[in-house]
Amino acid sequence: MKKLIAFALASILTLGLTACGGASSTASSATESTGSSTSTDGATPTLDAIKEKGTFTLMTATGFPPFEYLGADGQPAGVDIEVGKLVADELGVDYEVLDMDFGLLIEALKSGKGDMIGAGMTVTDERAQQVDFTVTYATAGQVLLLPADSTITSAEELKDGDYTVTVQANTTGDIYVQQTLGISSPLQFKNAVECAAALAAGKADAAVIDSVAANTIVKNYEGELKVLDEMVTEENYALAIAKGQEDLVEFVNQVIEKNIENGTIDKLLEEHTALSSEG
Repeated sequence: MKKLIAFALASILTLGLTACGGASSTASSATESTGSSTSTDGATPTLDAIKEKGTFTLMTATGFPPFEYLGADGQPAGVDIEVGKLVADELGVDYEVLDMDFGLLIEALKSGKGDMIGAGMTVTDERAQQVDFTVTYATAGQVLLLPADSTITSAEELKDGDYTVTVQANTTGDIYVQQTLGISSPLQFKNAVECAAALAAGKADAAVIDSVAANTIVKNYEGELKVLDEMVTEENYALAIAKGQEDLVEFVNQVIEKNIENGTIDKLLEEHTALSSEG
């Protein structure tokens, strides 16, 4: 029997998964054969290689809170960083995080610089031709981030007016602005935090960024910025793994499912939404 596990975070984020009723017994039986509480069936060449290497490497792009941002110690922190650590712990290996520009992540994964991408990445057909995605662990969408005194009431207004719109380069927000709104040259930055800073500094009239990041970032700009109550797209987030590594995809899927089931990811979202909104 299948069941849907879902919750909302600040009315903007829904987590969900479809899990088989026998998942618990499958995970338990796997402990005997792999020494881990999470397992895959059959050959596991990718998992074996990671265990032999002794390190699991997550690649991310900070500046997208609460999923990835720089913590008080200057190191990458956030929900995706913690989920990567859960995977490493299940594998029984060390853990490292590589931080880079979002637009470089897929090529870096394909060239073997890391084992997985955790960067609030939206599942798209184009990306799915290059990488394999895990199960969806969050659903959000693009929204408008505006100056607090803006009179813009809809994304459609941006089509007709002489507006400067900022986006995170190479993201679905960037694609939406160029292809749907017809703005061929948006003001591009490497992450959502930089988009918000430019907007607050008066360099743009609007920013189109993911709702989760927007509603987290706006807390640091009280009285300066606001989020328009209009979701212009609906998107699924997943982790990305190189093509041909089905055993790792299955393993990570089980880790995600277990930690949504037991409430861990819910707690991580609440914790990192609060932490990334401080100061």
